[in-house]
Amino acid sequence: MLGLGTMGTAIARAWHAAGYQVTGWNRTASRAAPLAAEGAKVAATAREALAASDLVVACLLDGASVGTALTDADLAGKDLVNITTSTPGTARDRAEWAAGRGARYLAGGIMAVPPMIGAPESGAYVFYSGSPELFADRHDALAVPAATRYVSADPGAAALHDVALLSAMTGMFAGVSHAFALMRGTRVAPKEFAALLVEWLTAMAGHANGVAVHLETGDYPLGSPRTSP
Repeated sequence: MLGLGTMGTAIARAWHAAGYQVTGWNRTASRAAPLAAEGAKVAATAREALAASDLVVACLLDGASVGTALTDADLAGKDLVNITTSTPGTARDRAEWAAGRGARYLAGGIMAVPPMIGAPESGAYVFYSGSPELFADRHDALAVPAATRYVSADPGAAALHDVALLSAMTGMFAGVSHAFALMRGTRVAPKEFAALLVEWLTAMAGHANGVAVHLETGDYPLGSPRTSP
């Protein structure tokens, strides 16, 4: 496991608790202390961590950090799973880079926050894209920290799904904040309005299904979104 920040540690801890032999590495060595105290192995260098297993999972700050950690790494015969937040283009470039070094590659987009990792009922999952053979071979291990959703052989697809869902979420958050701002200063208590807001947004969420029908058929009828299929 390359990267033992809050998310990386949560993932490594889930594997360790499930009985997997985990070797972790972090650029700032002190961040690895809690995992080491729990009995997991901690490598002094990324190269040492890479030598410990044929399955290498990277959960680092960004694409540049992944490149730095893997500079001159011997990846021949390795399975590289990169769940670092990325862009579709960066994921595709990294997949090509990994293939050139003899590794199978899988990109991931984590749809969860650290406290949800390792909790089966939390709803956490990770989008995966890239080598279908790698995903099939490593599925049992990948499914331990969070549920898995394989979306495409295109390495960039996981990142695209990630940003698409997050952009929809961000728009919803902005709308919620604006709605509360409009109600500020009224006699309606925030908790009372929140109940109305959740009910309304839940009812409106089905509009996405209607948009999908319009896009797939090319038929865009006029009228209220609430009348869409």
